[in-house]
Amino acid sequence: NIAMIAGFFASIIADFYIKVVGRDHCQYGIFASLPLLEGNLVSKVILRSLLLNCLTINYALLYKYEFSHEFLLDTWSKSDPRLKPERFAALEPEWTWNTPLRTDYERRQALIEIDVLTAMTLGVTLDQLKTIYRIQFPVLQSYEADTWYDRNGRIVFTNNRSLTNVGFSRPEWNEIKDAKIGTFRRTITDDTMPGGPVERTIEYVAPFDRCDREQDYETAWTFFEKKFRN
Repeated sequence: NIAMIAGFFASIIADFYIKVVGRDHCQYGIFASLPLLEGNLVSKVILRSLLLNCLTINYALLYKYEFSHEFLLDTWSKSDPRLKPERFAALEPEWTWNTPLRTDYERRQALIEIDVLTAMTLGVTLDQLKTIYRIQFPVLQSYEADTWYDRNGRIVFTNNRSLTNVGFSRPEWNEIKDAKIGTFRRTITDDTMPGGPVERTIEYVAPFDRCDREQDYETAWTFFEKKFRN
């Protein structure tokens, strides 16, 4: 199942495995040695993988093929105004522009839940998952510690080097980071769509906050364990 494999590869469990093998590339031998996910949590990995990857109509056939009405019963493991409870219940068998996760906050939460679901499926404990994160992913820790979200789930500032030009620059951020209310605007040149560059204005709504990955792991673990392991 390609969606399941994509979900597994998005997890830090898979990343950790490839790191400890000590190879520069994920060659066939490594790929063949990876475990397959099995059990009642796999459909949740598949759903989150689809919502993360099926960003355009080019993925419509894959999404439709993988769609299950079981998806409609799913929920976020974390309560936050930026994570709409109806997000899953509103899914339809046919792909639409609203099908995938598009806000930074939603997409991060989906990856958190994939990490937890993958760990639970493979028999990795919560403490082991957090230890893997602490020891093997110092760069990710530094990004998590200095990535800030607005009230609509946008990244307003990040030190993530792979997200160049996302959010405000450091000097601009220092001027607004303590704002409790207000809307702050940033104009960018968007050259990602056909037809040439277009100037866009992005709005960020205060106040701003960060996420705690280990706390979110604990919250998700408690949620899924209570709901599916009783």
